[in-house]
Amino acid sequence: MTTPEIQSNLSFIREGDDVTLTCGTKYNPLRGGTELHFAFYRDGRTVQGYNVSDTYRVRSSQLEDSGNYTCEVRTRSDTVRKMSDGLYIQIHELFSPPDIKVTPSRIIEGDEMTVRCDTRLDPLRGGTELHFAFYRDGRTVRGYNVSDTYRVLSSQLEDSGNYTCEVRTVSDTVRKISDGFHIQIY
Repeated sequence: MTTPEIQSNLSFIREGDDVTLTCGTKYNPLRGGTELHFAFYRDGRTVQGYNVSDTYRVRSSQLEDSGNYTCEVRTRSDTVRKMSDGLYIQIHELFSPPDIKVTPSRIIEGDEMTVRCDTRLDPLRGGTELHFAFYRDGRTVRGYNVSDTYRVLSSQLEDSGNYTCEVRTVSDTVRKISDGFHIQIY
């Protein structure tokens, strides 16, 4: 059996992409019918234990799926076992973690208040539709829609609180939430 080689179906991977890794090896044709079992590892930890599939799929990849991947092949009887060299997989951000931006900086009761959920989408994925939601003290003040802005036309004291926003892809494969931002109405 040859030393296995691990390959990815994608050369550049962004959050939310489905990635398929393949563990390729050849074995002596005189040993026809030898059943091979494959295992996959990320940074030395098992991500898929031994089975007959020579592929490992990462569905809706996330940043934490980045790492050094290896595969190991063995005969069913475990008399021969070989490990591939590593393949480093880097998952790139689809969009940046959001930040809350508020205008005006000092809000007096009755003022219009604008809360914006600021994120940067990868320019090569500019066609990706993002949806935004806004929360005050953990409660939804505006559910998901395409606008990155939440407006209060006449702010009241009860509009004060800790605001967060969440951004997600339409398919909900990637979602990120901002840090809290305290807004005080005077």
